[in-house]
Amino acid sequence: MPSARASARRYAQAIFELGEESGSTDKWAQDLELMSEVFSDTGVVRYFRDPKQGEEEKKQAVVRIFEDRVGPQSLNVLRMLAERQRTEIIPLIYEAFQALVRQARGIVLADVTTAIDVDDAEKERIAEHLARMTGGTRVAIRTHVNPAIIGGFVARVGDQLIDGSVATSLQQLRHRLP
Repeated sequence: MPSARASARRYAQAIFELGEESGSTDKWAQDLELMSEVFSDTGVVRYFRDPKQGEEEKKQAVVRIFEDRVGPQSLNVLRMLAERQRTEIIPLIYEAFQALVRQARGIVLADVTTAIDVDDAEKERIAEHLARMTGGTRVAIRTHVNPAIIGGFVARVGDQLIDGSVATSLQQLRHRLP
């Protein structure tokens, strides 16, 4: 049986192609984000995994939850996933879909670790700085917090690691001093 990630990538690819053909990629992104949020909830996951709940009940639950909140194509995808007992991969589908959208738009994703939580303005400055460092590509960032880096940031852009942390600077200084 294929892995959940591999299945999610196939679904995401099909959805992405539908979105590109119809010019509704942004709407699909909104719908998938909402679907991902709902299906990341442990109670919802538990309900849809419960073998006591029939296939028809699960499809009806999907309709009740999403009918007025997502487009008709998204609702059809949800019904199909419920029927195939694959709703647990919806967050993975959303993640894979986002990667396809970024790739199509020439945006790279950077995982950025800071010592403290940063606001949106600081995130934007970090993204601009990383864009300059990576040759002008557009950069979207996903932030993480690790107080051990003391200050600055550590970023991973693809296979490139950019370490501008205070902790690393102090460690390098320690090695240079007698």
